[in-house]
Amino acid sequence: MAGRIPHRWILPLAGLAAAVVVFLLAMSSHLRSACTELDTPYLPLCADPPSDPGELRDEIRQRLARNPGDANAWTELLVNTEPSDAKAVLPGALLAAPHNPNVVRWQAAEAMQQGRMADGVALLVEVLRYRNSAEAAKVLAQLAAAPGGVALLRPHLATAAKWLPQVLQASWALKQPPGDMLPLVAAAQDSLPDDTRQGYMRSLKASSQWLDAYALWVSYHKESVPLLYNGGFDQPIEVDGFDWEFTNVPRSRAGMVIGQEAIARRGLVLDIEFTGRGFAAPIVRQYLFLPPGGYRLHGEYMAPKLRAEEGLAWSVQCTAGRKPVLGRSPPLRETGGVWKALEFDFTVPPDCGAVASLQLDPAAAYEAATGFRGHVAFDAFSLTRSAFSQ
Repeated sequence: MAGRIPHRWILPLAGLAAAVVVFLLAMSSHLRSACTELDTPYLPLCADPPSDPGELRDEIRQRLARNPGDANAWTELLVNTEPSDAKAVLPGALLAAPHNPNVVRWQAAEAMQQGRMADGVALLVEVLRYRNSAEAAKVLAQLAAAPGGVALLRPHLATAAKWLPQVLQASWALKQPPGDMLPLVAAAQDSLPDDTRQGYMRSLKASSQWLDAYALWVSYHKESVPLLYNGGFDQPIEVDGFDWEFTNVPRSRAGMVIGQEAIARRGLVLDIEFTGRGFAAPIVRQYLFLPPGGYRLHGEYMAPKLRAEEGLAWSVQCTAGRKPVLGRSPPLRETGGVWKALEFDFTVPPDCGAVASLQLDPAAAYEAATGFRGHVAFDAFSLTRSAFSQ
């Protein structure tokens, strides 16, 4: 039967209904704290309201009796009416000011209370597209985490860039697990601004939801993702994904400056200049999503005038488990202008954790604090499974 809510949604939507009630009360409290928003900015601000709410409502009704089309009076009456009485005021407010954000919010709440979820969602999305509304965003965040919520939001994904960032902010404010938003973000990611998608990926990784983060990464790339991403350093480094990571510090106080530089016959390489100041380790890192088994890392490096006493070393480390360091390269020292190979094998145990970290550090930890000078460049990295592991 058209309009009937599926049984499997009853419990989640019951919780959502409670959220709608909270939305109504919070919105009422929020809107009472200031004068109603005016449709035309050149109109004078409203006077201070009487301290007695009943007296205020009587005063507004007197204004409506003199001018039934007073849009500001209708919206002000709606704002100052108890949620239980708003239904009687809403029709007049809709006729006088159908696009006023306060009116639209109340209209959305009424639709959702009546079970017309699609209508209510469409109205809340409309509010978020044109106005900031913490209350509306919180309702949609809770809806998105409920079964069937993404289906209700799917018709609006084309405009997700204008409203989904607010919903994600509300989800963080509600302390929802970031993974709750994954189906919605994955469905809308082609429409999202890069900073919103990257921020969401960062929140997944910070909460150790590695599987969800990697699933989003693979989905975004829409192609086969290698075990080691961007191993030749020829692509722009993607922030907050499963690409190379490093900390950018202003050069005036940086212990190292990292970037991609073009070299003849090689294209782009990863270039690191050490300035003599201390720095935070690791220098560079990439999180690797690796099943248990044996692997071989291969790469090339050139280190002209590298003044580190003990050199540098690449290592693969677990994020969990009893054996944190799985393998390490020999110390990398000055090579002059010559490119040299680096290579080492390692084995990932079953208890290593969801991801392992491939990272570059000083071979002697104390040199991160003391700092050193020189350049080092890296290129042609690859990661392959050992023959016995395939």
